[in-house]
Amino acid sequence: MRIRGNGSVKQVMSNGKPVKNSWQLVLSLGKDPLTGKRVQRYRPYKGSRSSAVRALADWRREIESGLKLDAGDTLFGQYARQQWLEPREASGRFAPATILRNRQLLNHLLRYLESVRVTDIDATVVRNLYVELAQDDVGQYSIAKAAIVLKQILKQAVSDGIILFNPCERVENPKQPTSDVGMSLDKAGVIRLTEALLDYESMEYPLAKARQSRLTSNMSHVAAIRLIMASGIRRSECLALSWSDIDFTNSTVKVSKTFCKTTKELKSTKSSSSVRLITVDADSLESLDEWRQRQADYLISIGITQDSETPVITNEVGTRLNGDNLARWWRSFCKRYEFEGLRIHDLRHTHISLLISSGLNMKAASVRAGHASVAFTMDRYAHALREDDEKAAAIIGKYMARPVPKAG
Repeated sequence: MRIRGNGSVKQVMSNGKPVKNSWQLVLSLGKDPLTGKRVQRYRPYKGSRSSAVRALADWRREIESGLKLDAGDTLFGQYARQQWLEPREASGRFAPATILRNRQLLNHLLRYLESVRVTDIDATVVRNLYVELAQDDVGQYSIAKAAIVLKQILKQAVSDGIILFNPCERVENPKQPTSDVGMSLDKAGVIRLTEALLDYESMEYPLAKARQSRLTSNMSHVAAIRLIMASGIRRSECLALSWSDIDFTNSTVKVSKTFCKTTKELKSTKSSSSVRLITVDADSLESLDEWRQRQADYLISIGITQDSETPVITNEVGTRLNGDNLARWWRSFCKRYEFEGLRIHDLRHTHISLLISSGLNMKAASVRAGHASVAFTMDRYAHALREDDEKAAAIIGKYMARPVPKAG
């Protein structure tokens, strides 16, 4: 944009007297071609006159570089919502769960940047933001994801002519955990968990007729945990299963959908590699068949006939169970049986880790997990490979051990 003249710095007056260190920066844009009137833009400034003169020169350069005239009035909160989040939501290109996560991450940023002008966000502000988030006990993973959101918003602000460069480019990105692998049970832990599920089932189910709704729902929770442990499928994949996906004759589970807890709708799996047929062991399949019979009895009592499209995992009214409800039950279960800190997702990790450490070839483990590539599985489960490497060292060590000297 072409600026006419050098602009001016005017002292702010109050009751006929100059206000100390208060100035009005003025730039002329020439005449309006339609009205013929002179067009000027103003910006307040606090500081010495010499610094005000420098600020005027900087403002002029910014405008001539393509920044919007009102860039200095743009607040981060308003811009982030109206120009970044709302267009993403309206585009239809992002899943509801993704938009929900975007909104949650943005809320972390807005706690500190809501009323901050976008033009005032520099590298120092960004660095301090990451420190403040950590001090407020925001998790490392969430801070790393919030940093990505901030970078995207400010990148768009550059494109929109609000700022000249993205300050996030001048700050080291917060470290993101390299893996979402949390706790992983060993073989003894799996046995202990299996026994805990049986114990819970033996205490709860006999009471189901007296307290049918809640206790039958709890049995559905047990079935979900047992199925995730036996197959290594994701929680959203487990909750999407219908009885037509279970082949009791061939002992397989067909995974082709996920259940979105936000929209409460079925959707396609994460990728084509996530569509798979998984073989389940005989004991787990027998337990699943027992649950099918129990579920059918309960559904009849509330006027629902079980069929091939009935969800495998149901709530007390016979519809698909929400993942958050399963998570709440799981936390209570873990506290009761001393598995505190163990996430539902860790059961999937346990399944895959045990397969790898027990000698199953990496390709078979990767396909069973529904990963996009074997390389991804190897990177994610390096800890299980490390166990194999230690076993290999022990085996070689037996052959290479020095002989024990003979007595005398």
